[in-house]
Amino acid sequence: MTSMQTLFLTAAVLVQSPMPAFGEVFYKPPQIAERSMTALEPGLGDALPGATAVEQRAGLVWSLRQGLLLGALQCHAHYPTLLVTSNYNALLSNHAQELAGAYKTISGYFRRTVKGAAASQKALDSYITRATSLYSTVQSQPSFCYTAGWVGRKALYVPQGGLSQFATVHLGQLRDSLKGGRDQQFSIPIVHNEVPVTNLPSLDKRCWLRNGTFNARKCSASGAG
Repeated sequence: MTSMQTLFLTAAVLVQSPMPAFGEVFYKPPQIAERSMTALEPGLGDALPGATAVEQRAGLVWSLRQGLLLGALQCHAHYPTLLVTSNYNALLSNHAQELAGAYKTISGYFRRTVKGAAASQKALDSYITRATSLYSTVQSQPSFCYTAGWVGRKALYVPQGGLSQFATVHLGQLRDSLKGGRDQQFSIPIVHNEVPVTNLPSLDKRCWLRNGTFNARKCSASGAG
């Protein structure tokens, strides 16, 4: 996916027509705690080795943007009441300058660390693709969609220039939601105790008297004759 394709995806979200509302799923998501992130974590997107603190913050902002973009694309049809699309559109509008600055900073990082204009652009495109595909989910979609809706709604109140600090606090929640979680309203406890099995008496004819009484002298109750 090139940078131009990424921008096309953004435009597709902005101009899409309203989708027919599907029945809302009654789902109480797990509580995902806030945790501070100052840099992208291994296994949760590409790290930026050798990046400055400014470049690391730009990576967090961009990851947040891509996560909410995937939320808008994946969750709009099945979870319309979460308003993930309108929240994402508001993010683009309210924080256009900071988002553009984050993209410029990340682009500068790859120009600085990868030799050659073509090679650095390819590395940037690959980075953006992986940062986006990270949030593609099926099994944990309810947890991710509810978290994307909540984070996107909270982002509506972030003042201009404060998106990097917001990403530092809430990006971890968005990423942790990819682990999924059972419905918390109707959680069924898992019982690990083994169910006791009662041994039945032997059905061998010699173990039973004519009147239907079990002959314990010939056969034990455990079935051994």
